[in-house]
Amino acid sequence: MLIKGKFNLSRLGGIVAGLISILFLGCTSSKRSIESSGEIKVTSSMIYPKYRVWASPSGGEEPAFNSPSLEWPTAKKRTKYDIRLSSNIDFSQDLIEKKEIPFAIFNPHQKLNRGIWFWQYRESGKEWNAIDSFKITAVTREFATPKLDKILKNISSEHPRVFVRKNDLADLRERAQSYMETKAVLVEANKLLNEIPPKEKSALPKHKGKNEYEDSMIAQTASRALGWKVQSSLNSLSQAYILTGDVKYFRVAKQWMLEVADWDPNGITHLSNFGDSGIMSSLALSVDTFWDLLNEAERESIINQSSTRANNFYKLWRGKVESRSSSMHVWQHILHQMFQTSIALAGETPEAGQWLEYIYEIWIAQFPKMAETDGAWSNGIGYFIMNTLTIYDMSAGFSELTGIDFQWSDWFRNNPKWLLYAFPPNSVGDGFGNDGDKYWYPTMKYAGYTDAAARMLNSPHAAWYSNEVAKGLNQDIAAEAEFRWFRIQRANKNPLLKLSDEFNFPQAAHFPDIGVSYMHTSLQNIENNLMLSATSSPFGSNGHAHAEQNNFNIAFGGKRLFYNSGYRPKMNDPHQQGWHKHTRGHNGILIDGKGQPFDAGAYGWMPRFLHGKQISYTVGDASNAYSATDVESVDLGMKRFRRHYLMLRPSTIVIYDELEADHPAEWTWLLHNDDGLKIDLNKKTITAENEYANALVSLYSSMDIDFNVTDKFDIPARNWNKKVNQEGELIDFVDQWHFSGVTHEKTNKMRYLAIFQVKPKAGNSACEEVIFDETTNIYSISGWNIKAEMNVAKAAKIEIYDDLGTASFISSGELNFDGIDYKGKISGSSKLVEIMNGQATFQEVVDEVPAKIQKGMARSIKNDRR
Repeated sequence: MLIKGKFNLSRLGGIVAGLISILFLGCTSSKRSIESSGEIKVTSSMIYPKYRVWASPSGGEEPAFNSPSLEWPTAKKRTKYDIRLSSNIDFSQDLIEKKEIPFAIFNPHQKLNRGIWFWQYRESGKEWNAIDSFKITAVTREFATPKLDKILKNISSEHPRVFVRKNDLADLRERAQSYMETKAVLVEANKLLNEIPPKEKSALPKHKGKNEYEDSMIAQTASRALGWKVQSSLNSLSQAYILTGDVKYFRVAKQWMLEVADWDPNGITHLSNFGDSGIMSSLALSVDTFWDLLNEAERESIINQSSTRANNFYKLWRGKVESRSSSMHVWQHILHQMFQTSIALAGETPEAGQWLEYIYEIWIAQFPKMAETDGAWSNGIGYFIMNTLTIYDMSAGFSELTGIDFQWSDWFRNNPKWLLYAFPPNSVGDGFGNDGDKYWYPTMKYAGYTDAAARMLNSPHAAWYSNEVAKGLNQDIAAEAEFRWFRIQRANKNPLLKLSDEFNFPQAAHFPDIGVSYMHTSLQNIENNLMLSATSSPFGSNGHAHAEQNNFNIAFGGKRLFYNSGYRPKMNDPHQQGWHKHTRGHNGILIDGKGQPFDAGAYGWMPRFLHGKQISYTVGDASNAYSATDVESVDLGMKRFRRHYLMLRPSTIVIYDELEADHPAEWTWLLHNDDGLKIDLNKKTITAENEYANALVSLYSSMDIDFNVTDKFDIPARNWNKKVNQEGELIDFVDQWHFSGVTHEKTNKMRYLAIFQVKPKAGNSACEEVIFDETTNIYSISGWNIKAEMNVAKAAKIEIYDDLGTASFISSGELNFDGIDYKGKISGSSKLVEIMNGQATFQEVVDEVPAKIQKGMARSIKNDRR
């Protein structure tokens, strides 16, 4: 709940209380109580279980859209279900039912009338589950999709039909003549004209690891490489033929298709699901493209190879993928490739309709899979880019087949905004999750994706981002390969939005659905940008997410300064699990030397956010992140962990921690740097640097702590999988630097206050030391004054104001500024006042729970009662 207002200073005193009251009357509490502190305690055991444990929509809640998607926990693989729903609790009116559903999703594919609807599911032929309910209101967003048979009828009986529809072929060839992308496609295809297709045995690994696990991962990597080679080669040849009609591309493609059609679909090329799906889809796309040039026996051989692989995926997925919160390989590439395969082979093999049905129903029910509506992506920037072509090509494809807008979700419009803050052009990204630190700057993949988003959605944020990334890399969008065909087929038909010189955006942003906040000082000028990224995610540490709730990263000049540490040779590597993904490898907190469990129940959230020109503020809550109830049962005794983040522009960051356990605990405050850390025990400081900045961290605590620094990992890192960086160079897993501030004695309650001073090396501006006034308990630095309550017997609170009298903040309680008392509606609200151009801008915020967490809390309570 955020309150804003502008006041003329000469009239401020008499109108503040009345105006704030009026503003609050327009706000709602979303049917939840707010304590006098303004805080809300989230008590759900989990928000996003690894496997579905409750039905939805449930408990009379409003679904995301009308027609609603009904989902329920799966009993076991290959179980079939019956479902019924009605506007009457005895199912006597407006009855909709379906039997023998082969997966745990039902979409009615029709708009429902307003009111309460009741529904039940069961394993086919068994007893019904308890009756559940949901409500359709006048404002429920309408998204009534057609049934599958309409899609099947809309798929052309002619070929080609995926890379282009036959009746659109002449138009595409005409349009594409002027595209730079066309030249790029032909250059790639021409390289293959004299290349001999690889043999199946080339999928065998060329080296071995030190144990059985490493050997299996190396074998997967080799299998994937061959699958991707087949995919890229056949797709290039198919696209070149579509653009030109030149049969020379067919003659080469035919050699590849017939060679691969002879391989064992359950053999060594089946080891990697990415490689497997690449072979599956590229064969289907090729037979679709060259249908009229192949004879019946050749088509049958190719279709059989592709279909066998597709059937393997369908049998593996059904009853499993729809129940998981993070089947990431599926949603990254394979679902898209199954979609293409289904369209290409519809009507040519009987199973294609089954594949498409599953894909269609799960997409309607669960997209965006790892997100909600605010635009962020829970697996982070590194793995997000692996989903982008799937997202846009499938949503566009379904829109064309159904006549319904499949890009209706607010997520589409908000996503480029998130990317802009999380991974700025010419800068490192936020560092969260696997591969969050993989790229030193956004590659052309990010430019290609945002170019498509700008053209399809007319998004100014996407247009700005794409232009800045491409400009920074000195490349044209046509050079980007992943979205190249999407541009040729669809996006280039739409003009790119031209930005005005006045296009601008705030220097901070908050994405509470995923639990990330970003603060910058000069986002449009990366060379001087100080960037703070903070996370506390409701998704927990599932999938590619790390155990990093209430963790942060700091960059300057587009380079890492204080960042998560370690490496990821492979998902289950000991160093990856014990350091890189573990809390100990992040800028976080350990309790009794232990970090957060890898579990959906170990989650956090971000309750508050305020942004002004001088001060930005957010809060993370990781009180639930040190226990687990989903995959494992763990409770480390954490009762409270709220972390307050403030950026005081232009060069200061403040982090204030309030911690409480249910027992006397040892507390550890962690900080990491790539190049070196120096400590001064007397001054309580930590010194560090990156390429462009010097940093001085002053760390204070409610109890004496030891300052420890090491340049060694507790668990050694080895690049046994031969990972390379974005320049294609083998990564040297060098040691990094790690600080820990550990309590001398165990205590139930603990507070830390960290004040970061970051100054650019250019201009030789030195970091200033904090001056502490013992009489007032005020810490002063660079024109800012900070007062934090470090006495654990008192309520936590932090106050900040500047020397010029132009900005003041308080985390809770009454704010006195320029002789005026800002009491606010709730005493525990966070308040910010800044003076700009003679006016005082006032903002106030209390805890605000995202809708998905509210639903999770309600479902968890309901589930516990059962």
